[in-house]
Amino acid sequence: MTTVSTLGLATTEPAAATLSPAEAAVAIRALTAADKTALMKIARLYARKTPYDHEDLLQEALCRVLAGTRAWPRHVAAVAFLWGVVRSIASEWKAQALERAPDAVDPDGEERRAIARFDVAKIVGLFADDPPAQAIVRGMLDGARGADLQALSGLGKIDYESKRTKIRRRLEKLSL
Repeated sequence: MTTVSTLGLATTEPAAATLSPAEAAVAIRALTAADKTALMKIARLYARKTPYDHEDLLQEALCRVLAGTRAWPRHVAAVAFLWGVVRSIASEWKAQALERAPDAVDPDGEERRAIARFDVAKIVGLFADDPPAQAIVRGMLDGARGADLQALSGLGKIDYESKRTKIRRRLEKLSL
């Protein structure tokens, strides 16, 4: 039996080394609730890198397996195999999205950027009464972490941690 890998290279495996689509269907039906939950979490993780939903990603993986376009080696456990299929499809979808991205025009892009600038100004404005906290927030927005943030604030370790707690609490209130 010839299978097609994600790299577009054909590999030859004996038919007995892989599950038939009917055997794959039986194996999928035998998944436990814990297995299904794990696969959904895996799909959520990988779907973030694609323009599609995690349910679409998992569904596509199952469809490809059941259609026989993805050969399931007999020696590979169900969750491990399906994890690999999900990862492969997510990678494929991400590459396709990147190929289309330069040609794609986003008519709402300027509006989204304006909203993002407004949101940043709103977040920074939450700390107008506290310059060290505002410096930490600005540093976070610029990508600074850890000791760099502490240095930006000019605070000692304990005061810095206190400001971080204050920032977290205000941001949590903002999102409620």
